[in-house]
Amino acid sequence: MTRQRLILLAAGVLVIAIVVVIVLRRGSGAAADAEPNPTAVVTLAPVRGELVQDIVVVYGVVQADPASSVTLAAPKAAIVSRVLARSGQTVAAGQALIEIANAPGAEMAYKQATDAVTFGEADLARVQRLYDERLAATDQLTAAKKVLADAQAALTAQQRQGAGRSRQVIRAPQAGVVTTVSAAAGDHVAQDAALVVLARANGAAVKLGLEPSARFAVGQAVTLKPVFGGPPIASHIAMVGRAADQLTKTLDAIVPLNGASLPIGAAVQGEVVTGAHAGRVVPRASVVFDETGPHIFLISTGNAHRVFVGLGLDHGADVEVTGQFPAGAQVAVEGAYELQDGMAVKVRGK
Repeated sequence: MTRQRLILLAAGVLVIAIVVVIVLRRGSGAAADAEPNPTAVVTLAPVRGELVQDIVVVYGVVQADPASSVTLAAPKAAIVSRVLARSGQTVAAGQALIEIANAPGAEMAYKQATDAVTFGEADLARVQRLYDERLAATDQLTAAKKVLADAQAALTAQQRQGAGRSRQVIRAPQAGVVTTVSAAAGDHVAQDAALVVLARANGAAVKLGLEPSARFAVGQAVTLKPVFGGPPIASHIAMVGRAADQLTKTLDAIVPLNGASLPIGAAVQGEVVTGAHAGRVVPRASVVFDETGPHIFLISTGNAHRVFVGLGLDHGADVEVTGQFPAGAQVAVEGAYELQDGMAVKVRGK
């Protein structure tokens, strides 16, 4: 081997040795910088054992309470001149709702009633003269008086119905909300035909659809929540029907609004309390949802232990859970989504 080859071989060995030293130094530096186990910072809360309400969520609509609604009917055969109120409108007591005019038949009936009174008065006067002259019997005088009394009663009834007035205004007997308008201008309506349905102000109630079940009963607590937003309303079941709706196959339940003001026809969610049971509750934020399924992390001996759970009803900030863990165990709340099974943890504030 020549001297030149020996020099090149020595130089190659030196380069390799330098590279190995650099790699080893970098590896030892990275290992020194990295922690042996990753650590997460969390806050803790206990698993609480408590009496949990059994809640059934149902839906329904606000409707006018039949007990506080009144139907305004045509007092006589008439023609609708003007409609002065619309469905859904809030009206005051005495406010004009509909204006009607006499139908031809009503005019004729009123004329016949007035003619009958005029005839009865004249006939009674004639019979009275004959009776005074002893030319008529007592029963004839009595019959004439009866005919006049009947004619006057018929005329009075006509006048109470508005006969004799070419125009008549139907007014609201109470403050409330117009729920139905059954006539339009120009309509010919018969006597006693429904014109307007008026619900008393603050007289609405919620009709909920319940599944046919013995779980529901009058007096059970209900929390009403407007579907399109608004504060919850505390109430109770006032009535449970026993005939299922033909379309929905549900039972109607009536729940008072307790003075709350919601539009008639508004959609409402009802949470019905049907009972209670012993359960375990954790903060809603402590439950982790991912592809493995809902789980929580129990913290003990400085480490996180994953426990899969079943979920019960959501109670706002808390949720009921079931699984293999005792009441009183500590669960991670803030920082739970950063944890892995077995990860070391630090408790914030400690």
